[in-house]
Amino acid sequence: MRIDAEHARQALAKWEGFPVHRKPRPFVLTEMGVVALDRLKANTRWRALFDGPGVPESELPPEIVPAAIDYCRDLQTGAPRPLARFIRANGPFATDRGLRGLPAWMMYPEDRRWPFIALDPDFKRRMTWWPPGLSAYSDEESVLADDRRTLTYRFTGTPKQYADYPYAEVFETDTAVLVKPVVVPLDEPGGIRLAYAEKREVVVRLAAPLGNRVLIRLAHGPGSSTFGSPVTVITSA
Repeated sequence: MRIDAEHARQALAKWEGFPVHRKPRPFVLTEMGVVALDRLKANTRWRALFDGPGVPESELPPEIVPAAIDYCRDLQTGAPRPLARFIRANGPFATDRGLRGLPAWMMYPEDRRWPFIALDPDFKRRMTWWPPGLSAYSDEESVLADDRRTLTYRFTGTPKQYADYPYAEVFETDTAVLVKPVVVPLDEPGGIRLAYAEKREVVVRLAAPLGNRVLIRLAHGPGSSTFGSPVTVITSA
């Protein structure tokens, strides 16, 4: 099924204001500032960060205090408890260009498996960009080849035994690129399916190098908060 060109235009329009030529390029947080905790499971060196000196509670940015208080609540009763010791260090954040260490405020309560990590509010204001009202969607990564134009677009789609994705439609602007795989059903209508989704991919060639542009997806479609959400792009190297 082909994509509605008007829907593509609407999704791309959300990124018209992205400052693609700003140096350094603003960070696009694909998880809206939530630390990629699953990535930490494979690398425990982050624990050493909490051996450093703490920061007085009086220095905490007021923007993060409510979330910190909520994080420290008693797990059983929900009753408020004193904040754990805070440190300032680079914390891991998921961006549209992969995992990055960004300035953060962090604490590690004794009864928590993972630390509280909040992006520094001043850094967020100055160095990140995100369309108003948009929500992040999925954690799939597409791969950009060395020529910076050949893109292996990865997505969750219909299993191979039921459908093929022979190509994808690509829509490009100066600030964003939208890729929509085109599906061709292989099974008979009304047939019984034993699997509903799996990881798929399709290779496309962009009209121009991706550069600082943002790769986006339709996600849940027009009217949804994920419509036009960014896709993480990593290089083949």
